[in-house]
Amino acid sequence: MLVVFGILIALQINNWNENQKNAANEAHILSEILNNLYEDESQIQNILERRNTAQKSVEKLLLILNTNPLDPKGIEEHIANFLTFERFYPLNNSFEMMKASGLIIENKVLRTAISRYYDFEQKKVAQSIQDIEYVFLRLVQTENAIRSNLKSAKTGTKKTTSTKLKNPSDGLFLELLETELISFNDNNSSAIVRIAEFKELNSQLIERIKLELLKSKLKKHL
Repeated sequence: MLVVFGILIALQINNWNENQKNAANEAHILSEILNNLYEDESQIQNILERRNTAQKSVEKLLLILNTNPLDPKGIEEHIANFLTFERFYPLNNSFEMMKASGLIIENKVLRTAISRYYDFEQKKVAQSIQDIEYVFLRLVQTENAIRSNLKSAKTGTKKTTSTKLKNPSDGLFLELLETELISFNDNNSSAIVRIAEFKELNSQLIERIKLELLKSKLKKHL
């Protein structure tokens, strides 16, 4: 009986040590994922602000193009905001580390939320942001009336944007610009909705992880 009792105690100690090790690893991974989420949050906030600025300029340009006489300075100012895009560098190294290590987040609801964020939502919003870049590249890297009318331009990913046009009243330029703006208006509006939704998911996941890390079994390992 003493031998059996000793074995049971040893097993309990071993299980306790294993549980402590798993809890320490979980706390570490969740902390690292939280840091990645904060980085995503910062990027997404900046992207959302720039997309909203672009949207306002697109709407103003459509009004200017249907106003007589034209406002050349207004066209130059707002087309600079239209011809912008952002680069989103999603961080998922901590999530990939978690998968590679085989670590299981004990909270099943949180585990599902983390997996959905990284395996689906992050990729979806990254594609939406990249689609805006494709529009920019198509307009500035192919021969068209908009590109040929640009005398100088600080656009793309630049924080401060500006454009100078050779002839703001050029008929072909104005016709193509209006066509592109109408198409872009819907696409950019949809992108803004997706980015805003992703920002909300990011915020919710940050709060869930912060609450999880407050649990005593994880908090003591931070």
